[in-house]
Amino acid sequence: MLVFASLAFFTGCEQKQVAKTGEKAPEISDTDIHGDIITLSKFKGNVVVLYFWTDSCCGDSLKYVERYYRQIKDKGLVVLAINEKNNKDIVQSYTETNSLTFTMLTDGMGMTAREYGVFGFPTIFILDREGVIRKKILGYITTAQLGKLVAQYL
Repeated sequence: MLVFASLAFFTGCEQKQVAKTGEKAPEISDTDIHGDIITLSKFKGNVVVLYFWTDSCCGDSLKYVERYYRQIKDKGLVVLAINEKNNKDIVQSYTETNSLTFTMLTDGMGMTAREYGVFGFPTIFILDREGVIRKKILGYITTAQLGKLVAQYL
């Protein structure tokens, strides 16, 4: 009886859907490492790269993303790097040490990562100018590969 009641309870709960390719990206509203409020909707009209990362596996790849970003940002590219597991001070130090200029957010509680269905790092999403998820990349890609994917939406 207890098993049946538990099953009925858990199957009756509504599960939140995770972000999917071809659908509007879930809103992000957070404070960046400088204390500015960042919302994803603020960047409508731009191509947005959401780059979920941790310093233990993929921080170094952000240096390459930075080079690409500097070359193309004037064409309407926004990069939001969302760090998992590290606090603001660590991310800010990493950002300054590596002269990163794109927006850096922390997701210490993992809420944004869960909403986007991120389970490994890096995970990269490319959003078109209307905020629709066009690509989800699991794992590391080169900046040349990223550039080809982004170019389709610029």
